[in-house]
Amino acid sequence: MAESTSKRLKPTDPEEATVVEDRISNLPDSLLCHVLSFLTTKEAVVTSILSSRWTTLWTLVPKLDFNSHQFEEIPYSDEEEQSPNHQGQWNNNRYHFTFAHIVSRVWALRDRGRNNANPIKHFRLYWHSDSDPIHVDTWVRTAITPDLEELDLFISHRKPFNFPSTLFYYAKSLLVLKLKGKIVLNPPPSSSSSGFPSLKTIHLVDVRFANDNTVSKLLSCCPVLQNLYLQIYIRDRDNYIKIIAPTLKTLHLIFLRYWEYKVEINAPALEYLYCRGCSIEDILLGNLSNLFEANVTVDHDPNKDYGKKIRDFIGALSNVKSLHLASNLTQEEVEWYNVDEEYTFIIETIFNEDVPICISSHLQTFHFKGFKGSTYELEFVRHILKTARFLKTMTVSSARMNSEEKVRVLKELLMFPRESRTCQIAFN
Repeated sequence: MAESTSKRLKPTDPEEATVVEDRISNLPDSLLCHVLSFLTTKEAVVTSILSSRWTTLWTLVPKLDFNSHQFEEIPYSDEEEQSPNHQGQWNNNRYHFTFAHIVSRVWALRDRGRNNANPIKHFRLYWHSDSDPIHVDTWVRTAITPDLEELDLFISHRKPFNFPSTLFYYAKSLLVLKLKGKIVLNPPPSSSSSGFPSLKTIHLVDVRFANDNTVSKLLSCCPVLQNLYLQIYIRDRDNYIKIIAPTLKTLHLIFLRYWEYKVEINAPALEYLYCRGCSIEDILLGNLSNLFEANVTVDHDPNKDYGKKIRDFIGALSNVKSLHLASNLTQEEVEWYNVDEEYTFIIETIFNEDVPICISSHLQTFHFKGFKGSTYELEFVRHILKTARFLKTMTVSSARMNSEEKVRVLKELLMFPRESRTCQIAFN
């Protein structure tokens, strides 16, 4: 290795400058590429100016990470940026590299650098402005190889981007799939040639479903899936979400409240459930025998009788040890309706019958969010404290009460009888 690339002059005394070895540049390519993989592609490319040793090193990194926010329009050069036009007027930013130009150029340099034989394992593309579907399709198809392990896309465009079906046939090593924005997902029917035998994590945020059974088909392609995050903001074709996943361990479901979705969950290995935005009557819980923690916010209408549905819902969480439960009222005007009285009756009905086993025999922590201090809320907390034999922590959270009201409520909570002698009550 040439001395100029492995040694540097120590900037101490100019007359007695000493030569210091550049130990970082002497590290093997594999280790330096591993370090560069923690940077964005823009940051990794910048290292090429360090020395000839680093000029093409970034092209060996098995990761491409592009975010359009990091690549605003860049002037071609200072001279061109300030050069006058033929009328003698000065132009600012006369020439620009667009985000599409930059990404395409990086792809070309990477493929050419050092006769690159290193496949992409991680590809992340966040195009926040109005994206070009032709460029996106080209880059994604180029990234989809048998070696791809993580694909993370956020696409913003007037028209939806049709996700390439080739992913389902060639990305056999894919571990993580994250899609956000106007992306149409249309998985093929499950077969021996399609699917993700290694995929463990799926994040879908505001994507479009091409068919009524898109989610079901996608899950059938993932025999070892462990983590599913599904966030839907728009009304889509697939209004009946069926989640049947025998290996799933964590599940996040977030729906826009004013669209009606039916959700069926059958996941015997599930350990953590987060659900928000569904009506309690639209959630069908199947086998959740391994569930340890549940965080559920349900929408409900006080003009309907939900006593049995609430009891059945809690009863389905048979082995849960940590329950975070919150509710949203979906009524408009109910001045004639005595909510406190009706809900108190519902709660008493639930607990006067057989108490759900998850409360009496398993529940250890309980967190009530959005507490407003109403009679039925206090009754609900009182019944939990009265029946949960193994409860360790009861936490009640309120954002609408002043300090004086909180002190009053806390005193009332502390007066409630507790089946568990070790239970601690916290109010914030």
